Amino acid sequence: MPDPATPSHVRQRPGPRRTAGTVSRKLPPPPSHAIRLVTLLVALSAGLAFLAWNVLNDQGFSAAKYAAYGRSELYRTVSLPALRGTIYDRNGNVLAVSVPRVDVVADDFLVNKESVDLVALSRLLGVPPATLLAKLSQHSGYVPLAYQVDARLESKIAALDLPYLSFVPDTERVDPAGSLFSPLLGIVGWGDKGLSGIEYRDQQELAGRSGQEELAMGASGLALPGVARDVSPARQGTGLVLTLDEPLQFEVTKLLAAQIQAQRADSGIVVVLDTRTGGILAMANLVRTASGRVVPAEQALALTAQYQPGSVMKLATISGALQSGLISPTTQFTVPFQINVGGWPFQDAEYHPTESMPVSQIIAQSSNVGTIEIARLLGAQRLYHFLTDLGFGQTTRLDWPGETAGTLAAPAQWSGSSMGSIPIGTGEAVTAMQIVDAYNAVANGGVFVPPRLVEATVAPNGQEHMLPAAPQRRVLDASTVRQLVPMLEGVTASGTATLAQVPGYTVAGKTGTAQIPSTTHAGYQPGAWDATFVGFVPAQAPRLTAIVVLDHPADIYGGSASAPVFSAIMRYALRHYDISPPAVGTTSTFQP
Repeated sequence: MPDPATPSHVRQRPGPRRTAGTVSRKLPPPPSHAIRLVTLLVALSAGLAFLAWNVLNDQGFSAAKYAAYGRSELYRTVSLPALRGTIYDRNGNVLAVSVPRVDVVADDFLVNKESVDLVALSRLLGVPPATLLAKLSQHSGYVPLAYQVDARLESKIAALDLPYLSFVPDTERVDPAGSLFSPLLGIVGWGDKGLSGIEYRDQQELAGRSGQEELAMGASGLALPGVARDVSPARQGTGLVLTLDEPLQFEVTKLLAAQIQAQRADSGIVVVLDTRTGGILAMANLVRTASGRVVPAEQALALTAQYQPGSVMKLATISGALQSGLISPTTQFTVPFQINVGGWPFQDAEYHPTESMPVSQIIAQSSNVGTIEIARLLGAQRLYHFLTDLGFGQTTRLDWPGETAGTLAAPAQWSGSSMGSIPIGTGEAVTAMQIVDAYNAVANGGVFVPPRLVEATVAPNGQEHMLPAAPQRRVLDASTVRQLVPMLEGVTASGTATLAQVPGYTVAGKTGTAQIPSTTHAGYQPGAWDATFVGFVPAQAPRLTAIVVLDHPADIYGGSASAPVFSAIMRYALRHYDISPPAVGTTSTFQP
């Protein structure tokens, strides 16, 4: 019922319905236009601020990151090969050099296989058109067509103006002397890695450091025209100056090859040293193939092949006994044809009745029995000492890949017959390099001069740096050498190596003849021998030391198979180095 105080014509808005326990509330007034405008402005400001922050972040703080993303999509980093260091001989002749080359690469997705330019390209590459077409049908986008192409051929290929071709920088290792030094220099493989010889041993110095550059690349993967970016230049490798002498190496190789053919030998080794410095002037390592051709060996046999040398090893026995004061050149020994040691017979090369021999004759005639008798006086421990002191049973300081130390057991491991076999060079295995090093110690008056192959390095700017020589050490007294050298002269004057003589010069040296052990059973190969001669010239003032080894020669003796090669080599080398013979009338006194 209406409130009496309210006129009846006025309608009241119905109020909220009240129930027990409820509380009435007012609804908020509707927002005004001003409030709506403020809200819109706040939202717009926040959006603009967010946009501004993103622009600032992208264009400012993160600009480098996004630029790198873009560059990675457009640019590709390409390696720039470094030129490998050049190798020279002692006279400055180039033995190995790297020259710039390119690899020819095709994008086969861009090739029009019906185009006549395939015929022109196949002719330049020396590849049949059908073969070239097969290569260009791989659907890989990257097809190498030719490696290490020289500049002349590159220009001819570029003149074809084929859009699907590109040229990738490369280098090629070239040996101007061909295979003359190949066992020593070695080879360089894929990725400019040395695989053998000096190229392997001195890889770190020779290789240099590769550079980098960024090239703009199209979607096809081919470089786009334009300038390379961010170039990091390659650094050329360090060059090496070797002790080798190219003219002498050529002559040595020619003479050794001729003797291998004449003797129908399986292989041959020659090493020539500069006596005073130990520098290797020449090293020839040759083998005869099944077809009869004589070619360079795959490795430096003088350092990696061990063999039983025979009588050249008598040097340790005789010099040790002289050094120990047990004998002199005139000491007499009763020498039968045969002697038993540890239940095994040892005999001289040619039959003779029991006779008295001075030490000088034992050396000159290379008596096995006489040497064994001297070794008995010396004893096993002292013999082993002199063998190791002369460099046997250990590698040289050349640090050569694959070099062998040979086989020389300690006296505790010797058998009952070892004092018969080891003194005469049939109970141990050595390398040709070890033998020539030992005789070079005698030529230097008893001072062991380590061999050397590298005498200097050459920086990329051409500056040469001489390398220090390895430390020398005395292994024999000068008085011992003064007694020993005349006996070694007797070997070539009237003993087993008269064919080693050089007209006008005195020659000191020793022969070695040894049967080759079997590789399939105990004992030796029937009729298989190694022949060795080692010596130095001029005997009284040595300048050159050399060894010649022939494997399986028809004439088994070192004095007749190897000594003539030594003589021929020395005749050339003495003229080549202008080494005069001792003046006529001078006393024959040894002067290292």
